[in-house]
Amino acid sequence: MLILGIDSSGHTASCALFSDGVVLSEYSTNIGLTHSQTLLPMVAEIFSRTGRDVKELDAIAVSAGPGSFTGLRIGASTAKGLALGYGIPLIEVSTLEALARNVSDLSSPALSAHISSSGADDTESGKTSEHANVSPDSLFVHPIMDARRNQVYTAAFLNGKLTGEEEAIGVNELASHINASGGRHLFLGDAVPVYKDFLAEHLTVPYSFAGPQNLLQRASSVAIIGAEKLEKGETVSGQDFRLSYIRKPQAEREREEAGLREFDITHDDPDKLKKTETVDVLAAKNYKIGTDAGYEDESLPENL
Repeated sequence: MLILGIDSSGHTASCALFSDGVVLSEYSTNIGLTHSQTLLPMVAEIFSRTGRDVKELDAIAVSAGPGSFTGLRIGASTAKGLALGYGIPLIEVSTLEALARNVSDLSSPALSAHISSSGADDTESGKTSEHANVSPDSLFVHPIMDARRNQVYTAAFLNGKLTGEEEAIGVNELASHINASGGRHLFLGDAVPVYKDFLAEHLTVPYSFAGPQNLLQRASSVAIIGAEKLEKGETVSGQDFRLSYIRKPQAEREREEAGLREFDITHDDPDKLKKTETVDVLAAKNYKIGTDAGYEDESLPENL
């Protein structure tokens, strides 16, 4: 079994080859270049270095979101191009699940000791495990990805299993939920550097943060999950592959918040064009355009 894993959901671009329980090669970069510049050459490089061929692939596992809309689309386009060109099935992998898999091999006793020494103590904070229906030794893994506007994409994993749902949530609300849950908590993801100080100030339960080697997205985790899904027959074609954005793109959210209506405008409909230009709330000057508009790194989702 040979699996290609791809993750470009955040600032890091990563690809990996996984075969029969072994990570043959993994290539990750976080140097400020756009994924459209780096991802495909990276994929070519790991095939070259391992002496393997794309035609040998049993499947391509791709991070399907959440994450940067643009980054996700670049990864999906790369994978779909290979899949459609060589007739290879695709496997959709949750970005958050793959992040959580980064730390799945850490032993609970050692990790608990580390968390106890680096996070808040239940006794000192006045909080006890009686507040929650979980053991005080339960370890929750929280992948957190920066979703802008003081929000993160996140989910909670206990013993490798998703508890609840993947969601976009405010960091204040996240801290409150975690404080009410009891147990111990490990954070990883690109939102850690952004909100580390905030979490340290507001959390009243034992917590810690993953080290730099496991903090960000790794395509090897995507590929490993992909191998498990392949054994279960959980594959899709290039045409059926879909991304999971969790929330709508910023441009669409702003339009809805402003109560703006959509018009189906064509060059053959001068009346609608005239109306759009004369009604001030719909005038072009009221729309933010370009990088100075403060938009996130998002594109309107299409049927991927």
